[in-house]
This record gives sequence, C-alpha cells and structure tokens, in this order.
Amino acid sequence: MTIALVTLVVTAVAAPLVVRALRRAGRLDQPNARSSHTAPTPRGGGLAVLAGLAVVAAVFGLGVGSWSAATWWALAGCSVLACVGFIDDTRGLAALPRLVAQVVVGVVCGFALGGVAGAVIGLVVVPAAVNMVNFMDGINGICAGHAAVWGAAALLASQHGGGTTLGILGAVSLGGGLGFLPYNVPQARLFLGDVGSYLIGGLAGLGILAALGATHTTGADIGLVLGMVCAPYLLFALDTATTIVRRARAGEPLLDAHRSHIYQRLTNEGGMPHWLVSLAVSAASLLVTLAALRGWVMGLTAAMIVAVLYLNSPRMTCARTAA
Repeated sequence: MTIALVTLVVTAVAAPLVVRALRRAGRLDQPNARSSHTAPTPRGGGLAVLAGLAVVAAVFGLGVGSWSAATWWALAGCSVLACVGFIDDTRGLAALPRLVAQVVVGVVCGFALGGVAGAVIGLVVVPAAVNMVNFMDGINGICAGHAAVWGAAALLASQHGGGTTLGILGAVSLGGGLGFLPYNVPQARLFLGDVGSYLIGGLAGLGILAALGATHTTGADIGLVLGMVCAPYLLFALDTATTIVRRARAGEPLLDAHRSHIYQRLTNEGGMPHWLVSLAVSAASLLVTLAALRGWVMGLTAAMIVAVLYLNSPRMTCARTAA
C-alpha cells in the first residue's frame, strides 16, 4: 500500500506538469466525427503514471529494499511498452512495429517470469492485454478506473500466493489509476494516450505472467489467483471481442477508428455522461472480482450476470432514451 500511495502522489503531482508540457509541444487530441470528446485535449498523460513507476522503482527497488530479477524484468517490460506508446502518440507507428514490440516484450519478460512456458504464454497475453486496454480507452475515466480495480485485485491476489512481483505491479496500477483520475473525470484535462494505455495494459498482462510463475513455485491456488487478476478486465475483453466480431461481419476495417464499442454506444446513443458509464463498468468489474475471491462458482455466476447485462445495456438504455 505504501508503493500504491507513492505512485498516486507522484502521478497526481506530475499530471499538471505533463499537461503544460504537452500543450507547449502542441500534442493535443483534436476532436473529430469519431471522437467522444469535443475540445482539444492533451494526449500522453500516461507519462505521469510512468513517472510514478520510475520514482517507486528508484525509492523502493534501489533504495529501501532489494527487488527480485523477475520484478525488474516486469517493470522494464512495462516501461518499454509505455515508450512504444509514447512514440506512437508523438510520431505515429504502423501497426506491425507496435505488434512486434509487444510480442518481444511478452516473450522476453515471459521467459524471465516463467521460463519457456512463460514466454509462450507471454507471446499471446501481453499483446492481447495491451491492445484490449488501448481499444477501450475511449471515454473519460474508463481505463484509469479499471487500472485501480485491477491494482486492488492484484494486491489481494498477491496475498493469496500470487507473489511479490504481482503485488508491486498491482500497487503501481492502483496508485497510477487513482492519481490520474482527477485529471480525466468528470471533465478531461488530460488523456492517457497510447503511452498510458500501453503501460496499464502491460501491467495487467505481465501481472498475469507473474502470477502464473509465482503459483507454479508456491503451489498456491492458481484458479483463485488467476480469477482475481483476470476478473477486473472481463468487460474489457468481452467488449473488445464482440466489437471485433461485429465489425468483421460487417466488413468494416478493424484498425480504423470507430464509436461502436458498447461503452461508446451508452454515451453517444444513450446520452449517459462519461463518468457514469466508467463508474458503472468499473463497479461491475469490481463486483465480479470480489465474487471471484469467494470461489469459482460465485465468480462465474457473477461474471455471467454482469456480462449479459453489459451486452444488453445499449439496447435497454437507447430504447429508454428514445421513449
């Protein structure tokens, strides 16, 4: 919790400095027909969260204590992903170089965290987590809110055999998400940008690899630990998967910007404010996570109920708005 608190404070203090720097550099996200915002807004606020990670690593990893090689590999991987995201924010990167970087981080850090099996799993999990968070970063508060939920879940999972590395990643995610939220909700003064979504996605993806490595070593309940670190992003995964399938069936280019995610339909067609949708989705994710802590039966039951409600929410909300 001390690491989470330091990350929160550093992120909150760094955010206004990042706003000024991005405005001076002209790094503003201009609204367009596919945007969910209406005013030019600085993009790249994930730099504030990255600053929190750097300070935590310097103070706790180098100064106060000695962290394992696995922890350093995980934090290095998250930092590399954040840098790739920042390059994309400022100069633009094609899809292939971004994917290659994500795969390399997944394989290298996966091997460091779990050997050959970890490398194979990392090949899939890290790119999937990074792109999932990046796809869902479309309204105020949704990614920062989920970063906080995932961070809290990772801290709990670390106490049930998930390992120290998972706990440190969770603390950074929790503190970074909470520290960034005041600058993004209810009115956005700063966007996370790809630097932020890549960092948050990297924390989650590498957190899963850290949990797998720790449970293999300690013999902890892998179902419980994995359930807790995966549950917070259930709706992100569900929304991303269903949107990709729906757009593919319609013959739409999958890499083009759009506003057809479920959370976007709730704000754009349903007229719900960003903060309310983000709060509702984050609360639902927290509910599923707490249910997973009670066991797989409770977790699956809560996941199914929340999934059905979320998938049908645009229909219910838009119908009520039209009426």
